[in-house]
Amino acid sequence: MIRTAPSSPTCPQYTLGLALLLIPLLLSGCKEEQITVYRVPKEMPGERGGSPSVPQARGAARPHVHWDKLPAGWREESSSGNRAATFSITGGPGQRAEVAAIGFPGMGGSDLQFVNLWREQLGLEPLTDDQLPKLTQSVTIAGADGKLFDLTGAAKAGSAQPAERIIVALHKAEGISWFIKLTGDAALVEQQKAPFIGFLKGLSLHREADGTSTAPPPTASAAPAGGSSGAPNLKPPAHWKAQTPGAMQAAKFRIGEGKASAEMTAVFLGGMGGALKANLDRWRNQLGLPAAADSEVEKQAPLFPALGDGVRIVELSGTTGGDAADMIVLLVPEGRGTWFYKLMGEKNVVAMEKNALIALVKSAKP
Repeated sequence: MIRTAPSSPTCPQYTLGLALLLIPLLLSGCKEEQITVYRVPKEMPGERGGSPSVPQARGAARPHVHWDKLPAGWREESSSGNRAATFSITGGPGQRAEVAAIGFPGMGGSDLQFVNLWREQLGLEPLTDDQLPKLTQSVTIAGADGKLFDLTGAAKAGSAQPAERIIVALHKAEGISWFIKLTGDAALVEQQKAPFIGFLKGLSLHREADGTSTAPPPTASAAPAGGSSGAPNLKPPAHWKAQTPGAMQAAKFRIGEGKASAEMTAVFLGGMGGALKANLDRWRNQLGLPAAADSEVEKQAPLFPALGDGVRIVELSGTTGGDAADMIVLLVPEGRGTWFYKLMGEKNVVAMEKNALIALVKSAKP
């Protein structure tokens, strides 16, 4: 019996410039600047159990996955957005893994960019072009040639949390870039690698349209508007200057000039975008700080009820490039993912802009 898992489009079609990332178009005005930020399909591998909510145009072509038999121990879960199928896997005591099939129409980006995004999520250093082949192998996906990337994070000293491993299969067909991702505890992912590769061979991947939309894809002169799922509109202060977003970023602003400056970025990740401690340690590392003790995580990333249930705030002081620097990160749960608003730069600038950051996040909430 053939099984089908269609995605549920909720938002306008978009153009992706980087792996699992939506980079919105920035619209600048003379007096008032308004940035429309869309839900980032940044299914950053490394997040366990998270799922991106990636919008698509109503009536636009959407990804579908068909399969006839699941490997033993796999259980189908609900999916939405561009996540066309999701499966959970349970191993030994405490072992969990997940498989997600995600389709992105019209996606750009290089294999190296994709891999380095996933490596960052695992706390690993970026690779260079000549190192990439060591992580890449050829596989058959839906009866065609594809690529498989295999990455394992480092086990954290003094932590009971197991190392994570990510295996991502990449396949492009009918204008869709497909990412089929196996992620979870390293030991369980190793056990599931062979069944996963077998599952890839038997997939049928499709782009199906319902014929109700004639809207063209977005161009450099017009960004799509927010959809019914409540994609937020950022309303930055006039002195915040919009920049071209980089990897993992949905929006980026510069405040000030030279050393007396700071940068604010907005990123959307499925789930929590990784464990809270892993994110905290990554931010601490950016400021030259050691990893946080397990007992300190809740203190350093406390809840921030002023912005709603589940919102957290991280405030850190350290150095970057030999200069003193501060960082503020607001973690804002929304739907099936989390927005990360990060302000980082010269200490006095960050202190002065803290209230503006909080106001920006308030303006972004649907």
